[in-house]
Amino acid sequence: MRTESDKNTSAKNIKLCDLDEYSLGHVFLFLTVVDLDRCILVCRKFQHIIQKFVFPKKCSNALVAGSDRSCGISLYSFTYRKRVKLNENWLHGRYEERTYFHHNVMYISQMMIDREWLYMTHGGRLQAHRRTKNKYMLDTKIQWMVGNVRESDITSLAKEGDRFFAGRMDGRIMIYDHDTRQCHLQEVTNDIIKSVDFSRDVYAVTTKNDATYILNRSTLELDLLDSDSHDMLVPSFAYPEAYETLKLNSNRLAVGKFHCSKNQALQLIDLYSCKIIQLNSVTMAVYDTLWKDEHCILAGNFDTTMRLIDTRTGNDESCWTDPYNASVYCLSYNGAYAIHCGVKFHYRANLYDLRVPNRCIQMYFPSKRNNNYSPVYRIAADCSQMFLVTDHNLRILNFDADWAATKDYVSI
Repeated sequence: MRTESDKNTSAKNIKLCDLDEYSLGHVFLFLTVVDLDRCILVCRKFQHIIQKFVFPKKCSNALVAGSDRSCGISLYSFTYRKRVKLNENWLHGRYEERTYFHHNVMYISQMMIDREWLYMTHGGRLQAHRRTKNKYMLDTKIQWMVGNVRESDITSLAKEGDRFFAGRMDGRIMIYDHDTRQCHLQEVTNDIIKSVDFSRDVYAVTTKNDATYILNRSTLELDLLDSDSHDMLVPSFAYPEAYETLKLNSNRLAVGKFHCSKNQALQLIDLYSCKIIQLNSVTMAVYDTLWKDEHCILAGNFDTTMRLIDTRTGNDESCWTDPYNASVYCLSYNGAYAIHCGVKFHYRANLYDLRVPNRCIQMYFPSKRNNNYSPVYRIAADCSQMFLVTDHNLRILNFDADWAATKDYVSI
């Protein structure tokens, strides 16, 4: 029979590589990419476990780089290992910064991105710039444009496929189909248009003081329309409320007021019943909204919070507060867990995790220029880059920069 001393001796002789694959995989999940790279060199067993199990598992749980949506709009096809490394750079604040399109006069551009293009407005012009794989990340040469700089400013922009929908300060809307290269202007109101959105053939427009309009695409063919005598969009309903922001999701419209003394600034409009539903999110003003999914809304608010609201209950399910009491001006959601917020001061952007309520995961402070302390008015991101629109320029932060200095502000 084995004595107690024999058992102790055999236990002491057990090495890490003697553990089963499940146990080793669990241990490796707690290591950084640098440590995992070292472990891969130990033996083929470690290499197999890390490459086939650990990196895919860590990637699926990654906050930013784990989203298939954000990777789908990236120019690069990153490996699992690279995506995990990118996620570490996001969490620790390692990035390289570039500044583009500086203009001395304060102006708020509208901005959107997809896999190959950056779409940006300047005055009344919508222009497209090609994203590149070199260190500059962007070709500043305009590849195509619609409209004229001296026309009324574009105040809001929405995109679906190759179709663009924009609202202007003079109360007109612009519909541009890049596939057919056809552009249509239509007057909706005499008021400033604050926000627009559309889904298929349903279009929503809200103004600064007037009302909110729901329009439907005309049955006339686009090539038969005469912009001087026919309207492409036909008004179907008008709500006597003006809002700061709106987002359309199928038959429901999430809307937020610029100011509400009753602290009921967030509402929901059902387009089928034409009813306005009051949500129980206690906030005085809503600056931006997003649909997380078919039931949940994300809202950036004047009261320095970002909230998750479930439309089935009408209540706030989670709330995140800015560490420095700055209003949340804009939102970007990556389709998984990460929410990027542009806030009021110092060009700052915050990163939040839907799995971790009321905690800021990281803050990003792009470099200051000329003692300007601009808000971030528009924000967009893929798995490796973040785009920020400020008072006087566009900032791009590239997190595929392992050599960059760490700027960790989460604990200050």
